[in-house]
Amino acid sequence: MATQTPSKAASSWTAGIRRGTDGIRRWLNETMLAGRPLIWYVTGWRFAVIALVVAILLPLVPTSAYSDIQSLLVAMISVFVYIMLALGLNIVVGYAGLLDLGYVAFFVIGSYTMAAGTYGSINDFAGKLHDLPTLPFILLIPIGAFIAGIFGILLGAPTLRLRGDYLAIVTLGFGEIVPVVFANIPIFFGQTGISATQPAPITTPVGIISFTDPFNHAPFYYLALAVAVLVTLGCYALRSSSIGRAWVAIREDETAAEASGVNLTRTKLLAFALGAFVGGIGGVINTAAFPSITPLGFSFAISITVLIMVVLGGIGSIPGVIIGALVLRLFDVFLLQRINDPVHQSFLVAPVNAPLHVLANVDFNTLKLLIYGIVLVAMILLRPQGLIPDARRRRELKGVGAAPEGVSAVGAFEQEEAGMSAATTADVLDPSEYTGAGSDAQGREG
Repeated sequence: MATQTPSKAASSWTAGIRRGTDGIRRWLNETMLAGRPLIWYVTGWRFAVIALVVAILLPLVPTSAYSDIQSLLVAMISVFVYIMLALGLNIVVGYAGLLDLGYVAFFVIGSYTMAAGTYGSINDFAGKLHDLPTLPFILLIPIGAFIAGIFGILLGAPTLRLRGDYLAIVTLGFGEIVPVVFANIPIFFGQTGISATQPAPITTPVGIISFTDPFNHAPFYYLALAVAVLVTLGCYALRSSSIGRAWVAIREDETAAEASGVNLTRTKLLAFALGAFVGGIGGVINTAAFPSITPLGFSFAISITVLIMVVLGGIGSIPGVIIGALVLRLFDVFLLQRINDPVHQSFLVAPVNAPLHVLANVDFNTLKLLIYGIVLVAMILLRPQGLIPDARRRRELKGVGAAPEGVSAVGAFEQEEAGMSAATTADVLDPSEYTGAGSDAQGREG
């Protein structure tokens, strides 16, 4: 009996996955609900509305229905923070095509801005404490974002002439330098770290909303959700603006973009500044929710994790980036902690003679980066355009959605953005309907 070579086995496995996804897509197209196929409800803005409604209703789930709902809300706050970080990195990597491996630096700056602004004192170089006024949380969000944006410009200015690997190395160095600087400055208490003060309660007509209640995390959940939604809307506005189109032009071909009148210096600096701006917002929100921070908590792994989220969801795709951040971060802070017991107690693992007994002593919490690496390699091999790819990138990588005969490439792209497929475009714009070729052919056959 002949055995398959590894390449043939991988090809058949890939083909099987593709057949499965095609079957799901076919089921979504054929299953009707209220006169429309199910796929109509899970595409475009309709899916975004459904997801937002679910997110709003999530804190209303009673403890009697799901006893771990408060832990889920805490995990979702972290998810919203990483959605902001992924959207910010998507501006730099996805829109402008500038590989940034030091994005954690702006997260650090936003976090320390929140902590320093609410701590109430500062430690000078002689080791003496000095009292400082505390700033309200609502004011620290723009301050932290603005300071991070300034450092984004400082990073971007000396790297304007760098591309590819050289740019990645410089940004990687910047991301490693910033946490070390905070760890060795006595003003911010060095390696010990610093703790922020959580937002003060808000008095409303329906009562006092507290952000520090350990038994009710819903107020801060809604706050993080609202900020994440605002950041998402801002990223959509940027993508549709003239600066967004200039970023895409630079990503595709810097020389052609410059020849077309794009100011490379200003456009690149704006990408670094606005990406850092969003990262600063994420840092402020994260420290407000989880007040204790230390320099050791901001490692290179954060930059890589956020980059994996962007690649997993789809570089340049806002819905894809959100899904990528949601999947990976929720898996990290919520699901991964709950995998050990079910796996260790399952009949496939627990018995000594079980086929998977080798997993009995494996702690999956320590395998996070290994799992991330496997996911990243699998995505690059099987679906390099991401889970929800950007239309242009999908066309670049797979050739999907090429303009049919008689339809311009620009027209096909615009209609695809509006939700029409290439096949639909070909049907709608059949050249025979306008030239009379079809009727002439029928007449000749008659």
